[in-house]
Formats: sequence, C-alpha cells, structure tokens
Amino acid sequence: MKKYHHHNSIFSLVLFITVLTVILGSCKKLVENNPSGSQLLDKEVFNDSTAIKGTLVGLYTSMNSGNRYSVLLSTRPAFSADEMTFVGNTYDYFIGNVINVNDQDVGNLWTAPYGIIYQANVIIEGTSAGNNLSPAFRVRTIAEARFVRAFCYFYLINIFGDVPLVLGTDVEQNKVDTRKPVSAVYSQIIEDLLYAQANLPADYAVSGSLRVRANKWAATALLARTYLYQKNWAAAEAQATAVIENTSLFGLEGLARVFTPGSKEAILQFYNESNGFTAYASAILPSPVTPVPKYVFTDQLKNAFLAEDDDARRAIWSATINYSNTIYTYPTKYRSLTPAANTEYFTVMRLAEQYLIRAEARAQQNEVAGARADLFAVRNRAGLGETPANDKDALLLAVERERQIELNSEMGHRWFDLKRTGRADAVLGAAKANWTPEAALYPVPADQRSRNGNLTQNPGYN
Repeated sequence: MKKYHHHNSIFSLVLFITVLTVILGSCKKLVENNPSGSQLLDKEVFNDSTAIKGTLVGLYTSMNSGNRYSVLLSTRPAFSADEMTFVGNTYDYFIGNVINVNDQDVGNLWTAPYGIIYQANVIIEGTSAGNNLSPAFRVRTIAEARFVRAFCYFYLINIFGDVPLVLGTDVEQNKVDTRKPVSAVYSQIIEDLLYAQANLPADYAVSGSLRVRANKWAATALLARTYLYQKNWAAAEAQATAVIENTSLFGLEGLARVFTPGSKEAILQFYNESNGFTAYASAILPSPVTPVPKYVFTDQLKNAFLAEDDDARRAIWSATINYSNTIYTYPTKYRSLTPAANTEYFTVMRLAEQYLIRAEARAQQNEVAGARADLFAVRNRAGLGETPANDKDALLLAVERERQIELNSEMGHRWFDLKRTGRADAVLGAAKANWTPEAALYPVPADQRSRNGNLTQNPGYN
C-alpha cells in the first residue's frame, strides 16, 4: 500500500521534515518551560502550500507517535476504571487509583498533547499570515489545525480537569499560564470544531480516500460527543444524526471489519506508518514466545460480556487463554501483527459511538422510541434483539451497558463515561477497595508544576 497518499512529491516530504524539526524544537521548549531563544518559524515556510501540507501531516504523525492516543489512552484509563487489569504489578498505581505525581505515563498524557497543540498553533498563526496562499487553502489548513487542537484539549480536560488554555506560540506566556476552568476549555473546543465543521471538506479525497485526515464529519462526530459531555442533549442528537444520516460515507460494518482501512464505520483512523500493524495490537496481544497476555479484562468486564449469551462481540472482540489453570481474557479488536500488512488501522472515532450518543441524548429527552431504535442498531449488529428498557432511567442504564461492551478498551470511553454521568463513585466504589472521589482526575505532573509555579495540583495528590 502506498504511504501518505496526500504527499505530492519527495520535495514535500523534505520540506515537511525540515519544518517539523523546527516545530518540535519549539514544542520541547514549550513543554519544558525553559527560557528559549527565537521561537519564530521561517515565515517563508507559510508561503508554500506544499510545505504547509507537510506540517499538517506532522500533526497526525505526532498524535500517533509514542502510542499516546492508542496504547496509553486505551489502557491507563481502562486500568483506572473497571475494564482492564495487568498481569504483573507495573501499573498498580492506575489499577489501585493511587497514581504518583511523577508517573511517566501521566507526564506523557500531559506533555504530548501540549506539544501537538503548539504545532497546531504554529500552523494557525503561520498560515493566517502567509502570502501566496489561496483563501480556500488558508481556511482549510487553519480548520484542520483547529480540529487537532480541539481533539487534544478534549482529552486533556477529561483526564486532568482544568488545564492551561494555550492558543498562541508565545513561549514566555505559555510557560506561566494558569489552569483554566473546564467550561472555558469546552467553549474553545466547540468554537474550534464549529470552524472546522464549516471549513473542512466533506470527503476523504485529501488522503486518497483513506480516513486518516480530519474532515467535516470528524468535526461533527467530535462535536456530538462534546455536546453529550456538556449535557446539551438536543445539540448532541442533532450532530450525531448528521453523521448517521450520511449513508453514502458511513454505515455499521460487520464486527470483523470495523477496524479495517476500508471500513465505512470509521470516521477517523491513524495510519500505520512504520510497521504495518497497530501499536495497540503489539502491546495487547500475547506474543508467540509468551502466551500469557499482559492486558486482561477485569471480572466486571468479563461479566458484562457474559450477560447475554448471543452477543457476538464476545467471540470476535475478545479471546480467552487457559494457562497453568488460570483463565485470561483479553481484547482482540485488533488482531494483526503481520509486518507491512496494513489490514487494520487504529480507529479514533467510529459510527457506533454516534448511535450510542444519540440514544443517550434521546433518552435524556424522553424520546423513548428513538433511543430504543438507536440501541437496537448497535445490538442488532452484535446479534442481539431489542433492549427491554422502556423508560428514561432504564434506557440510560442500557446505554451505559452498551457503551461498556461496544467501546471497551477504546481511548478511555469507559473511564470518561463513569465520570461524566456521575456513576464513578457507585460503580468503582463497589469494584475497588481504594477508590476515592479524588481519583477521578489524574495528577498534574510534578515536573510541570516545578517549571510553572502557577499550576495548581488536583485534590488528593501531594
């Protein structure tokens, strides 16, 4: 398979590497909060549309590198919730909800997004001031960078709560920024996503029909999720409906095809640049040498899978190994470890979530029939019948259960769901001996607080 269909030439790749090197140097200064020299990127770069295209590719490269939005975000919050445990004691801090302020993974979940945000801000500022660019290209570029910025902020606030809202490239200002309320960050996320929705293309032509670049529908899908998290039920329903009704681009696939490059269910995916299989599969699947998986389901998730005998997701999206009289169950949404095969792409957003967003939004508005229909769309694909839930409260619990199964081990969904619905204390308090309400937020990394004295710490952490 040809790599990066949106590259036009070797020249564009060379320019991209040059630009990205400069940008990443600036990102490092931002993250480390060190005094720096000139932060100016050569303005001539932003007079060349080919070079700018390279910088946009760099945003996705940064999101996918280091496995932060695939392995990290799909496993550490799964430990914090009731989805996964680990064979060994490596991640006991997460599993026991007693995370250390010096934990490297937490540090990466903070610093890596801010590095990407800084790259996005460089592109927004540089493209806005660039000459020799068509108005349409300028607006499209800014829209894509603003989508990426909104995406990063969405995960930052759902992991850490209040965070600095960095919207420019002034490093001296950025390194003393205070944490802004979640509500203010959500307002910026919505502003960025509305701009992206209005100005991004409605197809995937820019990436050669692969779904590895954000478009109007990725912005719409993230808007639907954002409105749901803010309890704006009508807006969440409307945005999810817009995606669901675009049947020319999107449709629920068979379970075995959901995470493939050609999947109509995919709204946004990450391309396997280096080895042809997902970092998620590499981390999660047992190795041929050591048959015992490391990342395994908790009893709570196993029981949820077993609740309905006919649920096809249990057989296709999980596997069980009996090793030395111990039974291990682990996720198998991604199965390929074949070099250069590219039979799976890590899927960041997909259509089934939009059905579940709309089901929840409709239930909250007492649209019982509509909520039941949306739940049935997801359940029917799994070989199940209609939900017996038939009133608001029962439907909300049914949505919670479907999200637990359908979105298990995907980018923190279960962890975020329990927190945003106010169910974390009840569910995790019953599942974990050491659960405290303060554990709902991860600590602000200690090294970031040492560099920026204006950063406060979340309650419950020294």
